[in-house]
Amino acid sequence: MSATSFAEIITPTRQSADALTFTITDDWLQGRSSFGGLQAAFALIAMRQLTAVAAPLRVLQTTFIAPVGGGQVTVTARLLRAGKSVTHVEARLMQGEDTLCLVVGIFGAARESAIQIPVAIREAPRGPDGLKDLPFFAGVAPNFTQHFVWRWAAGGFPFSGSSDPFTRIWLKHRAPTGSSAFEAEYALVGLADAVPSPAVSMMKTPKAASSLTWTLELLRAAPVHSDDTAFGTGHNFWRIDSDIHQAQDGYVAQTAIVVAPDNQPVALSRQAVVVFA
Repeated sequence: MSATSFAEIITPTRQSADALTFTITDDWLQGRSSFGGLQAAFALIAMRQLTAVAAPLRVLQTTFIAPVGGGQVTVTARLLRAGKSVTHVEARLMQGEDTLCLVVGIFGAARESAIQIPVAIREAPRGPDGLKDLPFFAGVAPNFTQHFVWRWAAGGFPFSGSSDPFTRIWLKHRAPTGSSAFEAEYALVGLADAVPSPAVSMMKTPKAASSLTWTLELLRAAPVHSDDTAFGTGHNFWRIDSDIHQAQDGYVAQTAIVVAPDNQPVALSRQAVVVFA
């Protein structure tokens, strides 16, 4: 079976006034569930298309309730509240009668403020030039990883028994993702959840790990490139700097900074991860 690109997989196969239907192919699975970043992207697309919210995305809060398997998934979206500046929208991913993923999007218009504090720019690790692309090994790496180009800069590889509670990874979408503002936003959401938890790198043998919750805060709009080099087939790599802050009782608290190709932070990510090791 040929691979389905990100642009293809996020195109609804059916649409009604209150729901979108997407078809998840096997190449976008992560174990027995679909890739979490894809689930969040489905939810965001439903929010945009079904409620017509147009303000910039500020926060996306995702709760992964149960595995979203391959095949058709129905995504609903409803407006929770539209204030003067901020709008809250809820989306649900459903297979049958079960809600498997719940997402709340918070959209906010810009406003004047005297408080202006930029995010500190970290020194970039080595790469991406000079680093080799990680090969995709079918049956070993999660299926969805074949859709990204990976270059590892710091921290251990998965299941290497590393003592480092962090990773620094260069990556980008392997295929073009579109060049509109909303398409760049969807591609950012898909990219931001792609890297494994540093806890996986600390494992000595393959064990399961799964995100329970994921919060993505956008610091600025996702950069739009008309030639699609930011997310697609060009040479510009993004970087995700992940750090574990605490791990105990099988649960991991971690954060990450998503850095655009211009070395400017574009999003902050926080995840609660359960590990079976």
